[in-house]
Amino acid sequence: MISHRKTKRSDWTTSLIVIGIYVAVISVTAFILLITYWYLWIAIVVGGLFALVLWHKKSTVYHCPICGNEFEISFLTDLFSPHGVTKNGGGWVYLKCPKCGNWTKMEILVKTNLDETN
Repeated sequence: MISHRKTKRSDWTTSLIVIGIYVAVISVTAFILLITYWYLWIAIVVGGLFALVLWHKKSTVYHCPICGNEFEISFLTDLFSPHGVTKNGGGWVYLKCPKCGNWTKMEILVKTNLDETN
């Protein structure tokens, strides 16, 4: 069974570590590959970006503050939608709710796997 919860400090820490590794890889490979093998560097940048968005898409669901609907979005929607951070430590994505049709900042919830066999 898959459930979800609000984001925690550990979720932000994990996200920042993953993004930091991505930026470090891009920076280091820029010095090594950019002049001679620029096409390889662009492939690394694009591949890393797609991996980050896929990881985010698979680990999150969204909560509409207006109607309470919780839903998932496609890879391309996650890639192109504006994202942000709230003052209380949560995250948001500007989306259209599939249930009520309102465009608003949807709260990001983290998926958690609950294994009921153990």
